[in-house]
Amino acid sequence: MKDIYSEVILDLYRNPVNFGSLEKPDLHLAGGNPLCGDEVAFDVRFDAETGKVAEIRFNGQGCAISRAAESLVTELVKGKSPEEITHLTPADLFEVLGNIIETRVKCALLGLHVLKEGMRAYRNDPQQTHVVAGIKI
Repeated sequence: MKDIYSEVILDLYRNPVNFGSLEKPDLHLAGGNPLCGDEVAFDVRFDAETGKVAEIRFNGQGCAISRAAESLVTELVKGKSPEEITHLTPADLFEVLGNIIETRVKCALLGLHVLKEGMRAYRNDPQQTHVVAGIKI
Protein backbone atom coordinates (compact mmCIF):
# COMPACT_ATOMS: atom_id res chain seq x y z
CA MET A 1 0.00 0.00 0.00
CA LYS A 2 2.82 2.42 0.82
CA ASP A 3 4.16 1.94 -2.70
CA ILE A 4 0.92 3.33 -4.12
CA TYR A 5 1.13 6.39 -1.84
CA SER A 6 4.81 6.83 -2.69
CA GLU A 7 3.79 6.87 -6.34
CA VAL A 8 1.21 9.58 -5.57
CA ILE A 9 3.88 11.71 -3.91
CA LEU A 10 6.28 11.20 -6.79
CA ASP A 11 3.56 12.01 -9.32
CA LEU A 12 2.68 15.25 -7.50
CA TYR A 13 6.38 16.09 -7.33
CA ARG A 14 6.76 15.60 -11.08
CA ASN A 15 3.36 17.07 -12.02
CA PRO A 16 2.27 19.42 -9.24
CA VAL A 17 -1.16 21.05 -9.36
CA ASN A 18 -1.36 24.83 -9.01
CA PHE A 19 2.37 25.20 -9.68
CA GLY A 20 3.47 28.58 -10.98
CA SER A 21 2.64 32.16 -10.12
CA LEU A 22 -0.23 34.61 -10.45
CA GLU A 23 -0.03 37.93 -12.21
CA LYS A 24 -0.64 40.67 -9.61
CA PRO A 25 -1.65 38.49 -6.64
CA ASP A 26 -3.43 40.01 -3.67
CA LEU A 27 -0.94 38.31 -1.37
CA HIS A 28 2.52 36.79 -1.81
CA LEU A 29 3.85 34.50 0.94
CA ALA A 30 7.32 32.99 1.07
CA GLY A 31 9.29 30.88 3.49
CA GLY A 32 11.45 27.88 3.96
CA ASN A 33 13.29 25.43 6.12
CA PRO A 34 16.85 26.70 6.56
CA LEU A 35 18.03 23.30 7.80
CA CYS A 36 17.22 21.38 4.61
CA GLY A 37 16.97 24.20 2.05
CA ASP A 38 13.35 23.63 1.02
CA GLU A 39 11.70 26.90 -0.03
CA VAL A 40 8.16 27.75 -1.09
CA ALA A 41 6.26 30.81 -2.24
CA PHE A 42 2.50 31.18 -2.65
CA ASP A 43 0.58 33.73 -4.71
CA VAL A 44 -3.00 34.18 -3.55
CA ARG A 45 -5.95 35.96 -5.10
CA PHE A 46 -9.05 36.49 -2.97
CA ASP A 47 -12.65 36.69 -4.16
CA ALA A 48 -13.61 40.36 -3.82
CA GLU A 49 -17.07 39.57 -2.47
CA THR A 50 -16.39 36.70 -0.07
CA GLY A 51 -12.76 37.35 0.90
CA LYS A 52 -12.03 33.65 0.36
CA VAL A 53 -9.19 32.17 -1.68
CA ALA A 54 -10.26 32.21 -5.32
CA GLU A 55 -6.91 31.30 -6.89
CA ILE A 56 -3.61 30.10 -5.51
CA ARG A 57 -0.31 29.07 -7.05
CA PHE A 58 2.95 27.93 -5.51
CA ASN A 59 6.53 27.64 -6.61
CA GLY A 60 9.87 26.93 -5.07
CA GLN A 61 12.30 24.14 -4.60
CA GLY A 62 12.25 21.22 -2.28
CA CYS A 63 12.05 17.50 -1.86
CA ALA A 64 9.27 15.32 -3.23
CA ILE A 65 7.37 15.30 0.07
CA SER A 66 7.34 19.07 0.48
CA ARG A 67 6.35 19.71 -3.13
CA ALA A 68 3.57 17.09 -3.04
CA ALA A 69 2.23 18.51 0.23
CA GLU A 70 2.39 22.08 -1.10
CA SER A 71 0.49 20.98 -4.18
CA LEU A 72 -2.21 19.39 -2.03
CA VAL A 73 -2.40 22.27 0.42
CA THR A 74 -3.27 24.63 -2.46
CA GLU A 75 -6.32 22.48 -3.13
CA LEU A 76 -7.13 22.32 0.58
CA VAL A 77 -7.28 26.13 0.98
CA LYS A 78 -9.27 27.04 -2.12
CA GLY A 79 -12.58 28.53 -1.09
CA LYS A 80 -11.42 29.15 2.49
CA SER A 81 -11.05 32.48 4.27
CA PRO A 82 -7.76 33.58 5.85
CA GLU A 83 -9.37 32.87 9.23
CA GLU A 84 -10.28 29.31 8.21
CA ILE A 85 -6.77 28.71 6.88
CA THR A 86 -5.18 29.70 10.18
CA HIS A 87 -7.22 26.95 11.85
CA LEU A 88 -6.07 24.13 9.56
CA THR A 89 -4.09 21.47 11.38
CA PRO A 90 -1.36 19.05 10.36
CA ALA A 91 -3.99 16.33 10.70
CA ASP A 92 -6.07 18.05 7.99
CA LEU A 93 -3.13 17.89 5.60
CA PHE A 94 -2.09 14.37 6.58
CA GLU A 95 -5.63 13.20 5.92
CA VAL A 96 -5.37 14.51 2.35
CA LEU A 97 -1.89 12.98 2.02
CA GLY A 98 -3.28 9.62 3.10
CA ASN A 99 -1.59 9.65 6.51
CA ILE A 100 1.58 8.24 4.96
CA ILE A 101 4.10 10.73 6.24
CA GLU A 102 5.93 9.10 9.14
CA THR A 103 9.27 10.78 8.68
CA ARG A 104 10.28 14.20 7.43
CA VAL A 105 7.20 15.78 8.91
CA LYS A 106 8.70 19.27 8.62
CA CYS A 107 9.02 18.73 4.87
CA ALA A 108 5.33 17.87 4.65
CA LEU A 109 4.25 20.78 6.84
CA LEU A 110 6.35 23.57 5.30
CA GLY A 111 3.66 24.79 2.90
CA LEU A 112 0.89 24.66 5.49
CA HIS A 113 3.07 26.51 8.00
CA VAL A 114 3.95 29.27 5.52
CA LEU A 115 0.29 29.69 4.53
CA LYS A 116 -0.94 29.80 8.13
CA GLU A 117 1.69 32.28 9.32
CA GLY A 118 1.23 34.45 6.25
CA MET A 119 -2.55 34.48 6.64
CA ARG A 120 -2.17 35.50 10.29
CA ALA A 121 -0.09 38.51 9.23
CA TYR A 122 -2.55 39.33 6.47
CA ARG A 123 -5.54 39.10 8.83
CA ASN A 124 -3.87 41.55 11.23
CA ASP A 125 -3.54 44.23 8.54
CA PRO A 126 -5.17 43.29 5.21
CA GLN A 127 -4.95 46.81 3.83
CA GLN A 128 -1.18 47.01 4.25
CA THR A 129 0.02 43.41 4.04
CA HIS A 130 0.61 42.21 0.50
CA VAL A 131 3.91 40.40 0.90
CA VAL A 132 4.98 38.19 3.81
CA ALA A 133 8.44 36.73 3.37
CA GLY A 134 11.03 35.04 5.50
CA ILE A 135 8.67 32.65 7.24
CA LYS A 136 10.68 29.76 8.70
CA ILE A 137 9.58 26.41 9.95
